[in-house]
Amino acid sequence: MPICKKCHSRIDKFNKDRCPICGAENPFDGVSSDTIEITTNINTANVETEFNPKKKSILLALFISLGIFGIPFFYINKIKTGIIYALANISLLVALIVLLIFLSPLDHWVIILVSLLLFIFVNSLTGLYFYNKDNLKDGRGVFLN
Repeated sequence: MPICKKCHSRIDKFNKDRCPICGAENPFDGVSSDTIEITTNINTANVETEFNPKKKSILLALFISLGIFGIPFFYINKIKTGIIYALANISLLVALIVLLIFLSPLDHWVIILVSLLLFIFVNSLTGLYFYNKDNLKDGRGVFLN
């Protein structure tokens, strides 16, 4: 895109008679409409300079503590996967508790506690898998540290 000779704004080549930004007449005067100024400085005042990629250690801690609810996938911006993971975990946990209540002579609170500990263990193993996985990316395509 060519640049206006008065306001130095980038304008399209269809505005040859008048600049839509500053109103200058013949804004391309002496400038080809097919060229672009490649030596201009880029204004970085509004650019976010601080970028913190997601960390695998935090992902592992989330899998161990809140993995049953799919929170680790929300942390790495994979919302759909987190919802599916949470629904699958909760439904499997409820099914296991109901099955063990009917089949086991143990008290209900013992069955619930054992089932929760089993799911915490399985989610911890899942977290270790993701922690040791190479080239793991978040939902935006950025590699995790």
